[in-house]
Amino acid sequence: MKIEELFQKNIYRNINGVIKVEQDDYDNVYQELDEYVVTKEMDKHFHDFFSSYVKSLDYKTDKIGVWVSGFFGSGKSHFIKILSYLLANKTVDGKTSLQFFQDKFQDEMLLSDIKRAITKGTTDVILFFIDSKSDALNKSDKEGIVRVFMKVFNDMQGYCGEIPWLSDLERQLDKRGQYSLFKDKYKAITGQDWVENRESFYFDSDNIVKALTESTDMSEEAARKWYDTGEKNYTLSIEKFARILMDYCNSRGDHRVIFLVDEIGQYIGDNTDLMLNLQTLTEDLGRM
Repeated sequence: MKIEELFQKNIYRNINGVIKVEQDDYDNVYQELDEYVVTKEMDKHFHDFFSSYVKSLDYKTDKIGVWVSGFFGSGKSHFIKILSYLLANKTVDGKTSLQFFQDKFQDEMLLSDIKRAITKGTTDVILFFIDSKSDALNKSDKEGIVRVFMKVFNDMQGYCGEIPWLSDLERQLDKRGQYSLFKDKYKAITGQDWVENRESFYFDSDNIVKALTESTDMSEEAARKWYDTGEKNYTLSIEKFARILMDYCNSRGDHRVIFLVDEIGQYIGDNTDLMLNLQTLTEDLGRM
């Protein structure tokens, strides 16, 4: 018998040495769910997280932030990625994340907490590597953290995360039930898909203004004024972000949005403004 025959799985298969939170192709997701090993220590961390999480389902709390710490290579990224799979109950090859972990967790109470977490209401899970979603301006901006959160939240909804003031227009149109009509009018005018073409808006002002006037009750003058001043007038505060997020959740009934952010400690570094921004963001969201 060869040594390789002693192992259950093919030892020559590709194994990622480093977990990348935004690597979400089928093969990697399946392997991560199938081969994740729940040690006694990790079992405790999963238990601590979900026992605290389910308490928030029935009782309002301002304790909504969790900081995952550990030394380099200890599995922090892997842990939060698995949390994202479980909280979203991601399905791969007809098998849910919970089914992958039925035999990995021995504690029935933990399994019960996970089942409750994924069946009580609805949930959006946003997992991202913060450095890849930010730009140089964010790190020098004392409100850089909330801008990144706003960007990924807009992306999740299908709005233009790269251009905040444009996504604000899309959100307002959506709230009024006019966004689909606007996209249809834009395509009829230009022959182009709005989502694919919107980042070239600087070269497309006349068509955008025309689509706005045909899909809303805005006059051409008002639409033109909005377009010309939109970027200059756009502002974002933590309070505004919290209000947008709360409106989104309330519009969907019993709904939650979970942000899982990788390497945020390294991103903040010794920047006290960014640390304060994160602290205030957590406090304001907990207060809502």
